[in-house]
Amino acid sequence: MSFKKTVTFTANVSDYTDGTVSARVQAENKILGDLVTFILSHNLGISIQEKCEIGSSKWSGEPFYCSTYGATSDVNNNSLAGDFYFLGRGITKKCIGFGVDNHNIYIGLSDTPTHDMTKPKDETNYARLPCAQLRYLRSDNYRNSRSAYGGAINPIAFSTLADALELTINYWKSDNNLVIFFLNTKLVITKEPYTALYTYTGESVAHLHYSFDDEFLISDGSYTGALSNDNYSSNHQLGYAMSYNPFFVRRGTNYAVWEETSGDAPTSILCHRIGITTNPETWQIVPDNENGITANKYIPTISPYLFPRIGNNELYIKKMYVPMTYPAVASPVKIGYTPGKLNSGNVYNLNNKNYVCLNDGILGLFVEVADQGD
Repeated sequence: MSFKKTVTFTANVSDYTDGTVSARVQAENKILGDLVTFILSHNLGISIQEKCEIGSSKWSGEPFYCSTYGATSDVNNNSLAGDFYFLGRGITKKCIGFGVDNHNIYIGLSDTPTHDMTKPKDETNYARLPCAQLRYLRSDNYRNSRSAYGGAINPIAFSTLADALELTINYWKSDNNLVIFFLNTKLVITKEPYTALYTYTGESVAHLHYSFDDEFLISDGSYTGALSNDNYSSNHQLGYAMSYNPFFVRRGTNYAVWEETSGDAPTSILCHRIGITTNPETWQIVPDNENGITANKYIPTISPYLFPRIGNNELYIKKMYVPMTYPAVASPVKIGYTPGKLNSGNVYNLNNKNYVCLNDGILGLFVEVADQGD
């Protein structure tokens, strides 16, 4: 049986000549396009809702400002960006965006540029949401905020010197699920339900889970629109589906993308942090614990996950739900626990089903996968 397969995408800088962007950016862009094509080949019910090609008006000007003129204060105008792809189920629904900039691949939750540009923006010198997710940001603070709050996966870096560029991924799949392990991050895309999950490293290792669905406003008490983020403080602490957490997005104001949003109505993006908690009353997720239970961690049997007591050689996994769905939609991502040690990338058989584990530790996230043969 073979659950894991490996594929490598390659391109040579010497096969291209400098034009609107350099030969190196064109080679990086070719690999990005091959990655998008690979994902779409698995028939997961999503498609390219929008593509901003090198030299196009949205690439050169708003919202991406990739040309050598007219850049915002947030992003570089050095023509180091390639095409931008937005995969999803509707141009006004949430998508997963793909871009390459400053010799790094960025992947993250996003609006399409067309939908984003229907939103108000008072100051033209500040970046919009797709740009902020998928561009190299000038400010160290903005880059750190994007990392800490999961604006995009950990950047996937290309060599800036080699002629031969490559991207190697390991992947697991079933009819409804595709699990991709990059060098330093993971991406899961599923259908029925149509969701995505990616792993990023900010203040701690965490996972963001969201739906390819419409945005909507919610409040702390009523799940309806409100005008002040003061009403959302407990949702923020619990990691509920708020744009206050993780994106810090402001629209219609003269503040930058990663600023605090107090005073504005946040928009739910149907996402949720999931992982190990240090305290049942907070949202904080600790890094993967490779040494089992330690004194400063809550053991799973008394955690909010309410796992039963099991033996050292046993594994217990249970259902989770797509955040903010009503009626509740069961998530293809499950959470599991063993008193021993789980290993990232291992496939575990339970009740005649096979699940790949997304992380190391005593707690893990699991996605059902199938034998791919030799």
